[in-house]
Amino acid sequence: MHDFDVAIVGGGVSGAYCAWRLQRTPIEQLGPILAPLAKQRPDERLRVGLFESSNRIGGRLFSVSLPGVALPVELGGARFLKSHKRVVKLVKHFGLDEEELPMSDPDGKNLFYLRGYHSTRSDWNRPGFDPPYRLESRERTRSAQELLIEVALRHQDRLQQHPKDYRNIGFWNLLLDELSDQAYQLIRDVGGYESIVSNWNAAEAIPFVLADFGLDAKYYRLQKGFEELPRVLSEDFKAAGGKILKSHRLHRLDRNQSSDTIRLIFDQGQSSSKLSGRRILGKEVVYEAQHVIMALPRKAIEMLHPDSFIFDSSTFESDIKAVLAQPALRLYAAYRHPWWQTARQITAGHSVTDLPLRQCYYWHTADPAERNLNSVLMSSYCDGTSVKFWAGLARDSNQYQPPLDAQPPGIAIPTGDDLNNSLASEAMVQEMQRQLRKLHGVADLPVGNPLTDPFIPPYVAVFRDWTQDPFGGGWHFWKIGFDSKQVMQRMRRPLPEASLYICGEAWSTQQGWVEGALETAYIVLEEQLHLQPIVNK
Repeated sequence: MHDFDVAIVGGGVSGAYCAWRLQRTPIEQLGPILAPLAKQRPDERLRVGLFESSNRIGGRLFSVSLPGVALPVELGGARFLKSHKRVVKLVKHFGLDEEELPMSDPDGKNLFYLRGYHSTRSDWNRPGFDPPYRLESRERTRSAQELLIEVALRHQDRLQQHPKDYRNIGFWNLLLDELSDQAYQLIRDVGGYESIVSNWNAAEAIPFVLADFGLDAKYYRLQKGFEELPRVLSEDFKAAGGKILKSHRLHRLDRNQSSDTIRLIFDQGQSSSKLSGRRILGKEVVYEAQHVIMALPRKAIEMLHPDSFIFDSSTFESDIKAVLAQPALRLYAAYRHPWWQTARQITAGHSVTDLPLRQCYYWHTADPAERNLNSVLMSSYCDGTSVKFWAGLARDSNQYQPPLDAQPPGIAIPTGDDLNNSLASEAMVQEMQRQLRKLHGVADLPVGNPLTDPFIPPYVAVFRDWTQDPFGGGWHFWKIGFDSKQVMQRMRRPLPEASLYICGEAWSTQQGWVEGALETAYIVLEEQLHLQPIVNK
């Protein structure tokens, strides 16, 4: 006798969606594979279990509420586009409140601090502005974003006709074939991302850039945090009779040939030491399921015991390496008043630098008319090599302790447990402050003089380095030389003879987005398990 009709491993958005939809789908819409299982139950509902290795549902959607601020910060995924139809549909279905995420200051005062020079966004829109890059004459009249989009557009039609040619080219190589080295550096620095212009599969990079970084792109966020989406999915799943098992790290997968089920061996209650990173295993527990959906990133799958039966397939071992996890880190700081508004009259959008901070978002700038002036910066949103810079400082064992004059009245300073062990170290905050001073042009002002220095220490700072286990990175990109369509098809059911399926952002056509995670969940449920498609999806 099996414990579950369907066991889902991974409590991120794709896993939570699969669990919710399986539990909420009426028996007449389940299809020929699952309907017979539901008919064995008195309530004619499937027996579905959702397993998660941590103590929270959400995966790389990780919203944290800081004391004294109503708007939560996003340590993981933060935004979506209206073209993300599956996300938009779920947001509407659950009545979640959304708002536009402003990407620029309304007065063009967002900053660029590149190669030791300060400029503003309005400077870059001024005819004759000369950035600190030795651009060729044909490159000087266009912005970094325009240069990037123009290269992608020039190859769009040829990509449709000769996709194989582009699968074997790195996007970095393609850009350098079209642009000068200085123009490439400009795109990399001004864009704020290292991974997007790195050497990943050009056949995937071209449509990615055109769809997600167009000149007129508008982004949106959930007012209660993006983690609200997997949270409401999992809560409704549980209300419908589903079972959620947290602190269950999948250790091994075996096949029970006699019952034609899959045996899942978990380490229950496992934890890890923040300083050493050493995992402390809990007790071993075993469940059996008729069908298993692994909604996991590449690293989490690779962490399974090597004797797990899924590794018997050499094709699967090759396919799992078709994507590369991209390092990503977010660092937030809350202040008792918005010093950036005082210092530079900035209220929204984001500033960019080639310092390891890379991107600085003005996440919440309090209205001067408000009584509560507590405000928040996403002080750093970085990828690539900058993540290693901050990871070294994160190893400082001294947790940041704000000075008394930085603390807002009546606000209790949280502990690590209050914020899910995401508090930043003293070394991180000190370096963050140093770089923020440089970016905002206040590095030369007398420090600590309230008459001349608007800069103040934060009262709390939190971060998340997504290279840590079990994620390996913040998102994934397709490697050069792989045919993504073929790999995605095989990954949905890696072993045709086993009722095991894989979904998640990593093996999607929209990597790096929640929409990509949901896309693969839809495909597994409808193409592999034969649930009836959702109309107007």
